[in-house]
Amino acid sequence: MIGESNKMNAGALFDRRAESVLLAPRAADEKKERAEPASHPLAFAGLFLFTLLLYVRPNELFPDVFGIFPIMKIVAILTLIVYIGGKLGHGERLSMWPLEMSMLSVIILLGIILTPIAAAPQASIDLLTDTFFKVVVIFVLMINLVDTRKRLLLMMKLVVICGTGIAAGSIEKFVEGKFTATIQGVGVRIEGTVGGIFGNPNDLAMALDMLLPLAIVLALTSKPAGRLLYSACALVLAMGVVVTFSRGGFLGLAAAGGVLLWKLGRNNKLTTVMAALAACLVLAMSMPAGYTDRLFTIIHTEQDTTNSAQERQGEMKQALEIALRHPFLGIGMGNYPFYSNHAIRAHNAYIEVAGELGIAGLIAYLILIFAPLRSLKRIERETSGTKDPRKRELRFLSAGVHAAIIGYFVCAVFSSAQYQWYLFYVVGYALSLRRLHAMKQTDDAEANAMEVRPAAVERGFLWKREAV
Repeated sequence: MIGESNKMNAGALFDRRAESVLLAPRAADEKKERAEPASHPLAFAGLFLFTLLLYVRPNELFPDVFGIFPIMKIVAILTLIVYIGGKLGHGERLSMWPLEMSMLSVIILLGIILTPIAAAPQASIDLLTDTFFKVVVIFVLMINLVDTRKRLLLMMKLVVICGTGIAAGSIEKFVEGKFTATIQGVGVRIEGTVGGIFGNPNDLAMALDMLLPLAIVLALTSKPAGRLLYSACALVLAMGVVVTFSRGGFLGLAAAGGVLLWKLGRNNKLTTVMAALAACLVLAMSMPAGYTDRLFTIIHTEQDTTNSAQERQGEMKQALEIALRHPFLGIGMGNYPFYSNHAIRAHNAYIEVAGELGIAGLIAYLILIFAPLRSLKRIERETSGTKDPRKRELRFLSAGVHAAIIGYFVCAVFSSAQYQWYLFYVVGYALSLRRLHAMKQTDDAEANAMEVRPAAVERGFLWKREAV
């Protein structure tokens, strides 16, 4: 596969035909892929370690030990070095280049181009070289290294189990009354067990929303012991969303759960309805005091006694004005807080992207969100009603990732999460599923080709003789 592709695109570092390869890989290429399923194991180990550190957050969890030591950035850089060395050593291109990678490149390019004219160029530089640099590195590693079923399931299980631990810690904080905000003198808002992207309750709720569908589909595709484990994880994740008292988190939970129920229950509507009613009943019985009152402020913002709804509404209006004043040349990546009413984020990823990167950045961001859904829907359609356990597993996993992306889409209306990890991991899962589905199709095509065919007939004889 390597030799043939090098002849066709000699000297290229990136495989820009990856989209077609992902959608319809050739049999010869896939034979070699299956013969070497564990490509670049050391680089994958680095990716796995980085993901573990992302959830454990050792700098925040053990500040006396790690302090400000940039362990995650070091792991990301070392993993990238190992990955590049392995690719070049095997004569392979550095990366495949699907549409999603092109859209990420557009966002990066706009961030760089707009930096010199930004109000605070250093803010753009810091974002590009720190948070977003690690996001890009891990995304590239994800789409190239999560290339087998085992690796995909390993990554999903890791994030679900780690996320469940964070959710359990958040529930414990809520029970112990360790609040950071109050409503009418009663504490309700908590911070995450660890800091970083899990510290803010709204961001924490978004992360848990996106893990919940994965936990459910892992339960459906696991053996009895695993089914029990991941079902428990799903329950803890849902409760973790509730105790954050995040309105956007609740809407994301409803959206992700609704999409997953609809996708998995289309062939059994009665079961779907019963499952939906059971979920609503459990949620209603487990709602803490004051939760329904807070949800009510989604519609009636003036009744929010913490003033957070009013503040967010004002910020969204300000961000929209900025976006309308800078439709083509935005104000620069990470620069909205300098235009903000209260020096904070806009709490709406779409408006903030439009303001910071212009309409081109917003289009690239939306394509990055919605492009994977097309292939996920195709996988679900082509594996629907199958009795093949591997195809059935692909259908469940595709439905779970689809629901996670929808959960992100809804939560991003209330959170400035566009430069964080949330979206890029699930897009990586979607691309991995696209590849696995293509490999499965090739396997089936090869199996069909090996079936008995009409025998060839030698001509010129008085009787027909089948060729051996």
